Amino acid sequence: MAITAQERTNVLNGNLEAFWRSRLSKKDPVARIGYALWVTDTTKLKHVIQSGDTHFWNNKGFAYWEFMARSTVVNLATGLERGGFRGTFSQMRAKIKDVGIEVANQHISFVTHDYDNGNIGEIKGLLSLKQMADYHHIAFKLFNIPNHFYGGTWLNNVPDEAEFTLYGELYCHDCDSAVGYKGANQ
Repeated sequence: MAITAQERTNVLNGNLEAFWRSRLSKKDPVARIGYALWVTDTTKLKHVIQSGDTHFWNNKGFAYWEFMARSTVVNLATGLERGGFRGTFSQMRAKIKDVGIEVANQHISFVTHDYDNGNIGEIKGLLSLKQMADYHHIAFKLFNIPNHFYGGTWLNNVPDEAEFTLYGELYCHDCDSAVGYKGANQ
């Protein structure tokens, strides 16, 4: 689950499709949505899902994961607008990519920390729902996107842990536990 030099280079070059495809090959759970979000041709996504391990894809097909990606784009656009961003369609797309790059950078940071500190969860480099929510919140804050626009914590008045229990399985049935995780500032 460790981050590779090539994965870092992919993010530096803005190649989010290659980054998330690489993470997908390691069965990094969040890569399902990351790859679906940044794949340049949905036939690639369909092929990866249909030829992959059905358990990894939570027995959900292409339509489900494509919907998850589309809803993520809508959430990001709405969150950026709520945060004060105003721009053309092209500018919005570019800003969403900026958010995507920051999310990938945060993912790299959190996976590296998890991998280097083997006392978090059960598998080195595999993140929990809480870790993923924390790094999305950090990235979103940089763009003035309210925390609840992250799909994993969209119920603003409900504690995150309750949300993870309610519907975390919808997007991450195979995340690591949060045992030993002390928060984003650890």
